[in-house]
Amino acid sequence: MIEVSKRVPVNEPGQPVLTRSDVWKGLVMKADNALPFVPAMTHCKVLNRESDMVFVREIEFRGERCRERITLVPEQRVEFVRLDGSVLGTILNLIEEDESGLGLRFSFKLKLAGVEDGSPEEIEYGKVVEKDYLKAVDATLAAIRKMKSARDSLIRRYYDVVDSMDLDAFKAMHSANARVTFANFPTVQGADRIAEAIGQFWSTIRGMKHEFVNRWDHPQETILEAAVHYTRKDGSVVTLPCVSILRPEGDQVGELRIFIDVAPVYAEQKIAS
Repeated sequence: MIEVSKRVPVNEPGQPVLTRSDVWKGLVMKADNALPFVPAMTHCKVLNRESDMVFVREIEFRGERCRERITLVPEQRVEFVRLDGSVLGTILNLIEEDESGLGLRFSFKLKLAGVEDGSPEEIEYGKVVEKDYLKAVDATLAAIRKMKSARDSLIRRYYDVVDSMDLDAFKAMHSANARVTFANFPTVQGADRIAEAIGQFWSTIRGMKHEFVNRWDHPQETILEAAVHYTRKDGSVVTLPCVSILRPEGDQVGELRIFIDVAPVYAEQKIAS
């Protein structure tokens, strides 16, 4: 039996800081399709899903095809159980957190068919597999950091444009088939219609500024809690709570749902003479 357990620190100096949620997102992506993360894997396909958290995939690792049952325990661990092939056993990816910070541990207990426990062949295979999985962990964290940086950049650019109320730049931030739902107004689709609808709202105010309070990142979208400071036509400022759900599409926004009550913006305004 080959048994290995290694812990890799998630956050290194000079790198984007990752949260547990960020790491989990990357593990889910690797479970669905490991090819971008495991250099020695040349095939990966989900065969069936028993539930949202359990599925079977077919992989080809170092020239051999086999099936694995994947079990997801949200934001804690991913378990891979080999169902067939010449190597059977269990592989775990675990998110750990202690006084040293966030860590990603991979461990495996594998049995190489037809090979005696403790034999030179088993020991050599264990070294190769350990090296492969260390590379996979490093590649996974690198990919997560890249995605985090890209999403951070998109959100920052998007709200800089929103707060500037530059309608042309705002329109360009959305994908061709983007969808935006603002408050209780009907959902609009397409960059042109989005710009038209939001432009009508902007025409009723003098300015705005988003102050972010909380953020939650998920594999496909980010939830943003903000205090939005609206400058009304009479020059007064009203601050409103807002929650937005933003779904990226490449380097643009693919969908945005904004939950806010804008009625106070229009209440008791002074009439300019």
